[in-house]
Amino acid sequence: MEDNINDKTIILIIIGTILLVFILVFSFMPSKDQLSPPIQWKDAPTQSI
Repeated sequence: MEDNINDKTIILIIIGTILLVFILVFSFMPSKDQLSPPIQWKDAPTQSI
């Protein structure tokens, strides 16, 4: 008994697997805001004339 799988089914499984991997990778990656520390502004010294 030989069960043949349709070509469209194989292509859909491969595309679904690739999409699942991309969704998992990008959902667990930290955003750019979490990677870089916040900017701490330094007040410019006031110049007295």
